Amino acid sequence: MNSTIMHLMILIAITLSGCTQHTQQQHRQTTPIVSQDWPQHQMRIDAIKNWQATGKLGVKAPGEGGSATLRWGQRGAQYQIDFNGPFGQGNMSIEGGPGRVTFSGGGNPPQSAKTAEELLQKNTGWQIPLSQLTFWLRGLPDPSMPITNLTTNSQGLIGELNQAGWKIVYGDYLSITDATSTIAMPGRITAEFKEIRLTLLIRTWRLGDTE
Repeated sequence: MNSTIMHLMILIAITLSGCTQHTQQQHRQTTPIVSQDWPQHQMRIDAIKNWQATGKLGVKAPGEGGSATLRWGQRGAQYQIDFNGPFGQGNMSIEGGPGRVTFSGGGNPPQSAKTAEELLQKNTGWQIPLSQLTFWLRGLPDPSMPITNLTTNSQGLIGELNQAGWKIVYGDYLSITDATSTIAMPGRITAEFKEIRLTLLIRTWRLGDTE
């Protein structure tokens, strides 16, 4: 092969490699571009009624523990939470809204109850406050419950939140960019209550209309 062509191919490969690395870094950028005004940020996030988050959930509790991939889709008050892999049980799903929730998967017939927490604990043994996680997952306190402590970080976002007996710590945020703006959404969350510890690593966010 001509040495000039060989050098050109090497140069193209190096350039493409650099572009790929740059794209990956942008996809999971953990530092917001600008500092946030917390009241305005809170109102902006709360105004987004349709959203989807995907990632991984880890649970540690006395005598048990495990992890699952997580896909949480919200459309107004209705939601669907898909778990894959908890304790080797395969795919599980919780869907519904206020007052009626249905659980399916895990080798059992569909089950219904008033709360998602009841169904999840019955089928996995996990005590997870899903009603509060709807807010905590997005970096917001639950407006229906008193706040024991709220500390903001250097970007004006929640760094630590104490609510309902839980301590929630936000390890990093992701800069999510759409066609018009950039918004900071949680990337890593830990939540602790007595001897229970939850770890959420969010890989992707989709804000606005979801399928």
